[in-house]
Amino acid sequence: MKNYISRIEAEELCNGLIMQYIGKDSPIPSFVDIDDFVKNFLKCNVLYENIAEEDSDCIGFTGDGKRPLLICRNGKTEAVVYPRNTIVLDKYLLNKNENNHRRFVLGHEAGHVLANKLNPDSPACFHHFESKRYEKYSIKDMRERYNMNECQANMFSAGLLMPRIIMIQTLKKFNGGRRLPVYGESIFHPREKTILNKMANSLQVSYTALIIRLKELGMLNRHEVSEYIQMELGLGGGK
Repeated sequence: MKNYISRIEAEELCNGLIMQYIGKDSPIPSFVDIDDFVKNFLKCNVLYENIAEEDSDCIGFTGDGKRPLLICRNGKTEAVVYPRNTIVLDKYLLNKNENNHRRFVLGHEAGHVLANKLNPDSPACFHHFESKRYEKYSIKDMRERYNMNECQANMFSAGLLMPRIIMIQTLKKFNGGRRLPVYGESIFHPREKTILNKMANSLQVSYTALIIRLKELGMLNRHEVSEYIQMELGLGGGK
């Protein structure tokens, strides 16, 4: 992929964007108001529609003024061409229990807009497909869901919702700034799980997204799984 944005670049850019959005004289918020950021800082129009693409996993779309999106209005399916930098999300994301999910998808679409601003020759129109855990996908489907553009947009979404400056503040608030112990790649003691849940709720992100971000920022202190088994479960340690 030409002009691919590295994780280090995205990290610095997202932190800088959020700092500029907040303003140097304003206190650091507990979470990023991604709706206001996208609408008033990126100047994108955000709409909610009943998306009716053939692939029902399509829940987000970034328009380019050329490629249409199938939506359902008044019981009828129609193809609508949305202006450039218009973000369309499926209405089901407006459900209260989907708020964290909606915020990440909005950040994902904002990532596409940012990527196009950084490289105007890159595509401006994208469909966002949500992978279902137990669904079987064809090679074509997998390529659509996990291509470089989609991975890059996810990277931007994480960086915008959980910029380093706010993550440092959040870790300090809930754990005194100390790195959280993790055993192996994903095992946490119940006391750390309580802290992680509080952090995720404060940031308005999912538990899983938070853990991935903590790993990226080096905010976890890794231990061997055997240590957890022996010290926490009181098992093993020889015959």
